[in-house]
Amino acid sequence: MKQSIGLFQEQSLKLAMTQELKQAITLLQYSTLELVDFLKEQSMENPLMELKEPANIRELASSRKQIVKGPTSQTFSIENFSKHGETLHQYLEQQLLESTLSNEEKQFTKRVIPYIDPNGYIPEDYSIIAKQLNSSMESIENIIRIIKQMEPAGIGAKDLQECLLLQLQRHPDRNELTERILENDFTLFAEKAWKTLAKKYSITLKEIQSIHDEIVKLHPRPGNKFDTVEKPKYITPDLLVQRQHNQFIVSLNEEIIPQLAINKQYKETLKGKGELESYLQEKIQQCQWIVKSIEHRKHTLVKVMEEIVFSQQSFFFNGPAFLKPLTLKDIASRLNIHESTVSRATKEKYVQTQYGLFELKYFFSQGLSAQFDEEKSTRHVQQLIEELVKKEDKQKPLSDQQLTNLLQGEYHISISRRTVAKYRDLLQIPSSSMRKRYD
Repeated sequence: MKQSIGLFQEQSLKLAMTQELKQAITLLQYSTLELVDFLKEQSMENPLMELKEPANIRELASSRKQIVKGPTSQTFSIENFSKHGETLHQYLEQQLLESTLSNEEKQFTKRVIPYIDPNGYIPEDYSIIAKQLNSSMESIENIIRIIKQMEPAGIGAKDLQECLLLQLQRHPDRNELTERILENDFTLFAEKAWKTLAKKYSITLKEIQSIHDEIVKLHPRPGNKFDTVEKPKYITPDLLVQRQHNQFIVSLNEEIIPQLAINKQYKETLKGKGELESYLQEKIQQCQWIVKSIEHRKHTLVKVMEEIVFSQQSFFFNGPAFLKPLTLKDIASRLNIHESTVSRATKEKYVQTQYGLFELKYFFSQGLSAQFDEEKSTRHVQQLIEELVKKEDKQKPLSDQQLTNLLQGEYHISISRRTVAKYRDLLQIPSSSMRKRYD
């Protein structure tokens, strides 16, 4: 075969990833706070860029509706507390200042307080604390006894069992039997081996139920009602979905969108300065491109959200229980854009709806195969399980197999008992034996 060397013309089609295109893609995936930080950095480098940052951007939405990430359930509903506005350690140190302890005791107690974890426990071995503070075990034990007398009740315990006992001991109507059961048979009580306990203490199952109801009113983590050093992350919606009659209007949350403009006064000052002319033109182009990228970001967010609303109409009309299976690919194909663009547009973006504040990623879920060619989303099945458990006879709670049968018989959803158990665990719903009541 004869080979030759020479110059040849060849026509090809390639996508050139320019610096500007990369920037537009990056801005799309930024959260609002990240976008503001980026623009602040750019404005410091570009004297022509005039940035008007949204007022209190980092403090907005503390009063917004709760972020919904799917159905949840809690064993201890008493864990939902409002914050005190101070840390646990600060609260304890304030009590020290007001106490009648000697100055020496106050100073030593102040050194032990940092060993209390955010739950209010002192899990560290006392001997280790004594060694680290160069003190005796007796002194450490005396100081911890002082801490256990402080507020809130249960503070300074080494574990959950002692925490609950400390709270019971301060109760105005102390129940000796309740304290004995917790002190001597905590494991049996936690595992709800109530028949064994009823026989051992010669009491009825109804009395055991009453003791249980008394204990769940206590706080398992007394330190949780206080602020931690790390402040909560505030989230504002990037988008708003409002219902008008039978239509849904998607709009941007203008309150949090940074305003960007070219500083005309500075531009006129530099104009015609010869050597600065090219520098001026470069900075103008940079500013114009960022403005264009922000507008593209706004447009993309609205179009993606509008398509989500169209695809999830049953959700927006009826609520989270009616969420349907949806993928990024579905939205991308309908908008004729790449799937990665949808992924970037929904990353760390939030929308305010009549049902609460949701992350855009929430609306995407894989479906479960079901009989009659129907598909039900994972979240919808979890919602149904939660509703079935709420409605059950607490004296005869539904087993996982019974839940499986109900899902298949009433909702035509065919999933295994193991999957039901998995979803129940995710929802933090105890097993049927743990949910049983005797009154």
